[in-house]
Amino acid sequence: MNEIEIVDTSMRDANASQWGEKMNTAMMMKIAPVMNRAGFKAMDCTSISHFEYAVRYLRENPWDRMRMLKKLLPDTLLSYMMLGNTLHLFKLTPGPAMGLWMENLAKVGLGRVTLMECSNDMENMAPGVRYAQNAGLKVIAAVIYSHSPYHTDEYFAQKTRDAAKMKPDAIYLKDPGGLLTPERICTLVPIMQKNLSGYPLEIHSHCTTGLAPLCYLEAMKLGVKTFHCAVGPMGNGPSQPATENFLRNARLLGYTSSVNEELLEAIANHFREVARNEGFPVGAPVEYELFQYEHQVPGGVISNLRRQLADIKFEHRLKEVLEDCVLVRKELGYPIMVTPFSQFVVTQASLNVIQGERYKTITDEFMMCALGHYGKPPAPVDPKVLDRIMSLPRGKELVHWTRPQISFEDLRREIGPGYSEEELLLLILVNEKDLKTMKEAGPIPTEYSTTGRSLLNLIKELSKRKNSNYIKIQKNNFSLTLKKNAEA
Repeated sequence: MNEIEIVDTSMRDANASQWGEKMNTAMMMKIAPVMNRAGFKAMDCTSISHFEYAVRYLRENPWDRMRMLKKLLPDTLLSYMMLGNTLHLFKLTPGPAMGLWMENLAKVGLGRVTLMECSNDMENMAPGVRYAQNAGLKVIAAVIYSHSPYHTDEYFAQKTRDAAKMKPDAIYLKDPGGLLTPERICTLVPIMQKNLSGYPLEIHSHCTTGLAPLCYLEAMKLGVKTFHCAVGPMGNGPSQPATENFLRNARLLGYTSSVNEELLEAIANHFREVARNEGFPVGAPVEYELFQYEHQVPGGVISNLRRQLADIKFEHRLKEVLEDCVLVRKELGYPIMVTPFSQFVVTQASLNVIQGERYKTITDEFMMCALGHYGKPPAPVDPKVLDRIMSLPRGKELVHWTRPQISFEDLRREIGPGYSEEELLLLILVNEKDLKTMKEAGPIPTEYSTTGRSLLNLIKELSKRKNSNYIKIQKNNFSLTLKKNAEA
């Protein structure tokens, strides 16, 4: 009764939160056989955004990646995270296209999907649940946590009941902003447990406020058995709690797990080595920040915002933008700060601050969100904001906007012959140029080599030193001398 289970997120959510999805297939394959023996309940290994990133930036075929990983992880349930009502944030793809996507996930070795709907609208998620179940996939349905005057106990009780009606394999409490507190866990988990209709509950949080490890322990005491964690350097920071620390604490409280902690050390060492070789960050515990509960912007979105503001010499206005996010979210009816709503709010707040006038310019996405095209928010949209939208010609157009309905047959007619079924599905996410470039790159490299990486990184760092004109590195029979030329 006291055994707990771990869903490992190192390759998917932790990869996105810590490394911006830059982990390539070779990095995964080197450690996959060890992870296969680690004893995880499942491995959260990919998502729609990972598929898109793999094609567009890594030039790797994500379908091939999954096939390759499954061969190395034959005993592990591989999990895929996606929206429950669309394959693409801005193109609704229901019907045969979404069903075909699920079928192909099963063909390449995925065994379960975690589905979420940005507004917690379970009716919108229901088609995705059916398609996944028809493809033979296990379904874990999300109830997304948020904090506002409208996200009450009854709100979450009803959303849990709605999720249970879809008959998933499990329901998970998803906390993308790391907003849960130990106190809120003690009130929220019992409410959800009363409305689960017997389905198991999993918990997925982020360490953005530093409280997620404590929240996991409180949830464990209340009977939650499955926790989403990331190994060693992939945990903490904006990611999930670190598996090793969570299991140590759980053991002290009298709980056990089938996860092999010796293998965890080997897995952590691998990712630590990759981080060192590639210059990627490693997770570290963060300090508690109360302001996070006001703006609620996820850590990864803040990182992107900081970089974008720096590009236009506005990084010093970051705090003002986050303060305006508080107002924008309230005016928009308190949407959950999860993709895509968090991006819509941040973009609008940035425009408000940079232009020096609130709502001088309004993005199409923000207008569509305010007009209900992305689901109904828990509170009414501010009438003044709606009036401002309706005063714009574009706002009047978008009132009657409907999302395009794309079936697989439509896509085949639009793109034409010459593409496989998997390639056509990828063209929902990327353009033909990206797909062509990926194909021209050839087979995915399977060997991750660290030879010479440490030396190369050392040379790069030493060369940045402005007060050094002469560098010599000597080891055994190897010698390297660097000198700055006179012009430099």
